Amino acid sequence: MMQVCVSGPISLTPWRSSDQAACIERISDREIYEQTLRIPYPYTAEHFDQWFHIVAEATARHGMPVHFAIRDGESLIGGVGFDGLTQGHRAEIGYWLARPWRGRGIMTAVVGKACEHALAEWNLVRIIARVFDTNLASARVLEKNGFESEGFLRKHELKDGRFINTRLFALVR
Repeated sequence: MMQVCVSGPISLTPWRSSDQAACIERISDREIYEQTLRIPYPYTAEHFDQWFHIVAEATARHGMPVHFAIRDGESLIGGVGFDGLTQGHRAEIGYWLARPWRGRGIMTAVVGKACEHALAEWNLVRIIARVFDTNLASARVLEKNGFESEGFLRKHELKDGRFINTRLFALVR
């Protein structure tokens, strides 16, 4: 099984069907829902099964994982992945981390290692991230990894009946 070591016990691995219970427990955090576009709340077993099917399809399509579980030892603590992957060109990164592991530099290290992996494995020249303008921690993670702000997208997303401003970041090789 493929594994990308991040630092110490933190690693990136493919998602497993056995991650369902831990994923539901970790991701069922209102704050994660409020700072992401596609993670539902409350998060259910059905949501995980749908997600796991999407991950399996993307892995088959690309011949390797493009979505990874973040683990502390064997414990699932978050997720990071790439959408819109065009090998030799670009992809969009997205990520989440369970509350008990936040504020320790883990996500900064994860995003750095995930981008390093993506640039090398898929020969990317551009990785983008779209972040709600209220998500200052996520913006800082990107900036620490060399992403630059490329724009402020006013009323770019619609969530819960309200328009949300989004910042566009990019890492360009």
